[in-house]
Amino acid sequence: MFSLGKLFLQVGYWCRPQDKENLETLQNKIQERISFLNENNLDSYGDPQLLEFYELYSQIQQCVFENHTEQYLLIVAIIVGIPLLVYFRWRMIKSGEATKKGSNRI
Repeated sequence: MFSLGKLFLQVGYWCRPQDKENLETLQNKIQERISFLNENNLDSYGDPQLLEFYELYSQIQQCVFENHTEQYLLIVAIIVGIPLLVYFRWRMIKSGEATKKGSNRI
């Protein structure tokens, strides 16, 4: 029997903003499934549902750890900020020199 969930796992997981919450929910589902299997003396190593949970957990975990959005913003801020700081400093020095030259003439 073919499962629609298996198809989605093969295609891949699309990262979403609520991945951390999904990861916590999935952790609870994994713990519940392991408890269910242990209570019924079933093998947890070959359980297809548990394997699907682990595969999905792995994909969500990759999304959470590979989310570099904040890092990119920091890099852009540094790349833009340093030249602006140099330009501002250069303008201050130039205006200071112009002020000194103007005051020496008096």
